[in-house]
Amino acid sequence: MSDDAPPADNPIPVKKAVSLGRLCDVLVFLSLSCTWLGSLGRYGWPFVLLSHFRLQYVVVCSIIFLYALLRRRTWLILVSLVSILWNAQIIQDFHQTAEADAPPAGKSLRVTTFNILTQNKNQVAAVSHVMQADADIVCLLEVDESWRTALQPLRVKYPHRVEELSDGSFGIACYTRLPLKSLEVRRFTSWRLPTVVLNLDHLGRPLTFIGTHPIAPIGVQKTHSWWEQLSGLATLVSGLTGEVIVAGDFNATPWCEGMRLLREKGGLDFRSVAPVWPPTWGLNLPVMIPIDHVLLKRGLTVRKRTIGPDIGSDHRSVTVEITP
Repeated sequence: MSDDAPPADNPIPVKKAVSLGRLCDVLVFLSLSCTWLGSLGRYGWPFVLLSHFRLQYVVVCSIIFLYALLRRRTWLILVSLVSILWNAQIIQDFHQTAEADAPPAGKSLRVTTFNILTQNKNQVAAVSHVMQADADIVCLLEVDESWRTALQPLRVKYPHRVEELSDGSFGIACYTRLPLKSLEVRRFTSWRLPTVVLNLDHLGRPLTFIGTHPIAPIGVQKTHSWWEQLSGLATLVSGLTGEVIVAGDFNATPWCEGMRLLREKGGLDFRSVAPVWPPTWGLNLPVMIPIDHVLLKRGLTVRKRTIGPDIGSDHRSVTVEITP
C-alpha cells in the first residue's frame, strides 16, 4: 500500500469560471444601469453624460440579450429586451420629425454648420469643402487666429460676415449671401462664449439666424454653463418673431435633457424629413454621437440633410436644405 495520497482536484479552473461569470454579471448590470440612468439628465452632469449614448446602448443591450439567451436567464432576457426597445424608440422619435408629403412651398435655403477643429491641419481642404457646399448661410466653429488666412476665400464669396476669432476653441465665424439687416454677438454665461445673431431678409420675410457652440457638459461647472447657455438661447428664441434658424455644435444629442429644454422653451424643433440621429462627432470612435444640429422655428422644414466627409476634424459638417 502506497503512502502517497491521491492527487486532489485542482479547484483553480472552477474559481476562474466563477470569477468570469461574476465579472460578466457585473458588466451586464453596469451596462443596463447606464441605459436607464441616462434618462435622469435633469438631476446631474453624470446622468447628462450617460444620456448621449443611445446608439451604443442598443448595441450593448443586444449583446446582453444574446448572453441572457445563452445563459437561459429569463429575467435578464426580459430586461435587456425592454432596454433595446426603449433605446430604439428614443432614436426612432428622431428618424423623421417632419412630414415628407407636402411639396416645397418656395425656393430652398441651404445652411452649412461645421466645427472645423482649431488644430485641424487640413485648413485648405476644410474651407474648400465649405465653398463647394455653396450654402446661403455658413456657420464655422472652433476658428481662431490661425484660420484667418485660410478663411479668405469665404470673405470673397460672401458679402456679409461676422468673425469672432479671438475665442480659441470657441471662436465662431458666420457668412451669408442673404441681405443683412443687423448682427450682434451675445454671451450668455460667465465663460462669455460667443453666440452670433444675424437678422436677415429671406425672400422679403425676416429671418433670424443664430450660430452657437456651448461648452461640453463634463463636470459640475461646465454642465452649469452648458445649461445656462442653452437656457439663455431658448429665452432669446422664444421672444423672436418671424422665421428662426439655430445651428452649431450644441454638445447635445437630440434626446438629451438640454436639447429638450431648448426645444420646449425656445419653440424650436428639428422639423426634418431626413433623420437627425446619424453621428456627426467621433465617427472614428466607438462613442460616436450626433451633436451638430440645425433647429427651426415658424414653419420651416429641412427637406435634405447631408453629413460631410472626414476633413481633419473630429466633427463632420452638416448641410441642410430648408423650405417654408
